[in-house]
Formats: sequence, C-alpha cells, structure tokens
Amino acid sequence: MKAKKSFLALLLLAAASMFLSCGQHVDPYVFDGVNWNGDNSGTLELINGSNKDMVIFVGQQPAQSSMLGGVRAGATKKYDISKHVSDFNVGGYAIIRGVSKEEYDKIGVLRLNEAKIEFTAMVTYKGGAIYRYNIDPNYMGDFAFRVENNINIGIELRKNSPDGEKVAYLPALQRNQMVYTSSSDAVTLFPVYVFFNKLTAEVNTIRSTSIYNSVNAAPRPLMDKAIQTYRFPNSEQDIMKILDDISYPVAYINVTSNIDNQSAYFANAGLRLFSQRGFDAIGTGEQLLFEIASSDAGTEKDLRVLVYNHSIPVRFAGETTPPIIKNGWDYTVSVSVVGTDIADPASYRAIIREDKKRNAKEELLTSL
Repeated sequence: MKAKKSFLALLLLAAASMFLSCGQHVDPYVFDGVNWNGDNSGTLELINGSNKDMVIFVGQQPAQSSMLGGVRAGATKKYDISKHVSDFNVGGYAIIRGVSKEEYDKIGVLRLNEAKIEFTAMVTYKGGAIYRYNIDPNYMGDFAFRVENNINIGIELRKNSPDGEKVAYLPALQRNQMVYTSSSDAVTLFPVYVFFNKLTAEVNTIRSTSIYNSVNAAPRPLMDKAIQTYRFPNSEQDIMKILDDISYPVAYINVTSNIDNQSAYFANAGLRLFSQRGFDAIGTGEQLLFEIASSDAGTEKDLRVLVYNHSIPVRFAGETTPPIIKNGWDYTVSVSVVGTDIADPASYRAIIREDKKRNAKEELLTSL
C-alpha cells in the first residue's frame, strides 16, 4: 500500500511540475501561439537569411488576427496568405511586416501595435503561383533612420543604384517608418516606384534616372536623438520633376517553356536570372516574367535558355544575331522542341518577340 502511495505521489508531482512549467513558459517556442511549421500548400515562401527568429504579419499594423506565422533564423517556410486577402485567385499584393521573436515575447500580443518592426516588404500573390521573398540581415540591427513616402504609390528604396539591393519598401503615404541597419555606414538610397497591375498580374517598376532624386541616409544608434527622417519625394515640386525624369529601368520578358517533363532556365551573359516571383527554373508550360536591365535606345543581349546541358541562344525569328533589348518594352520568349534528339542542341528553339512599349509617365500619373 505504501508503494502505491509513493507512485501516486510521483504522478502528482510530475503533473504539478508540468503545470508550473506551462505557466512559466520554459520553452518559448511551445506556447507562443506562432505557427513555426508553415503551410504545406502555402504560396508565399519566406527565406530568413538573418540570425533572428521572425514573426510575420500581413497589413499595415501587426496584430494577432493578422499574424501569418513565424520563420526561424536560417529557415525557409511557405505560408498560406489567401486567408488574409479577398482577391487571392485574381492576384494582387500585400504588405508584410516582421517582428523579431525577442520583441514579440517582450511586447506581448496585446501591445503588438508598439512592436519594433524589423522589416517591411511588398509581396505579390496569385492562386496557384508561388512567390518568394528574402529577409535581408543587413537591414536588421541596432542602427536606424526614418523614411516617409509622400505620394500615393509604393516606393522601394534601393542601395547605391536603381538596380541595387532592396533596402526597404514604403507603402503609399507611409509616415515615420524606421529602417534598421547592422552598422552606422551611410546608405545611398534610390527611390523606385512599384505598383501591382491587376490586369496583367505583374509588378510594374518605374525609376528616376537622376542622381539628384537619390538620398544619402546616415543611420544612427537607436538611442540617439539625432535619428533623421528622409522624405520621398521631399516636396510637391519634386513630384513634378520626377514625372519629367522617369523611365523604366528594365525590359520585361515573359518566358514560356514548352519542353515536356524538363525545367529550363533563362540566362543573360551566362548568368541565370530570377523571375519576379523569385524563381529561376521554368516548369513545363509555365510562364515567368523576368526583368533585364538594358538601355532606352537598346543594347544587344546574349540571352539564352538553359536546358539539360544545352545553352540555347534566344533569337528573333529568322535572325542569327543576339537580340537588341530596350528598356520599357515588353517581350515574349517561347522555348520549344523542334527535333527528335533531345541530346542535340539543334533540337531546341528559343524565339523572342517584341510586343509593346510601356508609358512610364502615364502609368505613374494614373497611380498617383
């Protein structure tokens, strides 16, 4: 009887220990209410290149109801964004914001509106298509500057040139957004105007061609009262100047692969390119949109399609020389098999066609 009582006491002790452990949240990843496993059928793929576990929210303000899920440091996870948007099947874009797990634990779910937002991005979506976004560790840290968007269109801030890496994204009319950096090194910011075209389900990108529309931002420690605010554009006068000084920084090339049971890649001068959706491999029957930096007058580009061990040159129909590609124009490339021997490079064709020229000023004015 005594042994039975001892066994019962041990069970009660174990139960009490579990109860106390739950109350103390010994393991912060078990009882935090964050989905760290992702969604197998998700269409938004997040790659966390930082050393911080991040909690992701959809929309302008972090809230428990808008939580997408969590991505641990160095991990890649897919999430289902359809539950947070009303036009998922048609396609569109959403703003996502990231809060570090440390900040999330410190603030708590009832005060998420006060949380330090480490990064902001515009992500696109469309039913049946997967889009990929990278969380850059260089813009997460203990230094910062503020930025504001004074126009009714989203702005990407790029480092050192309009074609540089993305530093931050400013939604339309965004005020007092902090951009965090890992050092106090100054950053030259080029504004690139970005908006989603629902008719084409594409992201349109318009840049300023003038160095005088760039800003040199100086990050300061977070406790420093001298943290400065940089505005894009700085005044209404600047907005009108922008309209006279904008162009597309790239040509837009839609590539379709008609090669059965084999993915293909699109390359420029031997370098594989990533599409707007974040993927490089083009599946059978799939169409991906690529951006090629060129010039307004046009530049000869060594465009190729890579399949098996072959490098198939992209050519205009009936021509043998590399195509001239012009910024601001739409192009289509169709890749197909024309022979029977898949080991013979001559069995493949990659034909490019020039479609239409986009009007940057008209598109920007329509969106303002």
